[in-house]
Amino acid sequence: MIVHEVKIGKPAPNRIAKGEHKKIFVGCAEPDIRYRDMLVNFRQRWEFYTKNTINFLTFDRNDLEPSQWKHAVEKIIRESDGVMVIVSKHTKSDFLANWEIDCALSNTIPIVGVDIGKNPEGIIPKKLVGKMTRYGWEWFARFFDGL
Repeated sequence: MIVHEVKIGKPAPNRIAKGEHKKIFVGCAEPDIRYRDMLVNFRQRWEFYTKNTINFLTFDRNDLEPSQWKHAVEKIIRESDGVMVIVSKHTKSDFLANWEIDCALSNTIPIVGVDIGKNPEGIIPKKLVGKMTRYGWEWFARFFDGL
């Protein structure tokens, strides 16, 4: 049996020498927060797939006004190396999820949509066409390593 010790929040020392430390903002529509949280909470899985160390950044909307929320999120996105957006049937109709996509694109931050739908036909926002990946660490690693 192989046992791996993973300390959340600290990159493994041997990983730093092989790759860079990347900050990735993960956005989603309000109903898809559970998928975002699954991705972020299992972030130790990156160690098996990617050469980079990863720090995921998220922002909960809570009771903030959209203008307050936008200001805070734009700062986080600008400081990120990349943006991942959870894409489901809810994405197209969620104003703030679409704003996150626009913010990343307007600031020329690399972006990838993460398909969580069983049938992606018609649910992918036009701005993410050609920028999609499957939900899975082997797919995420391609994005991380390409940054």
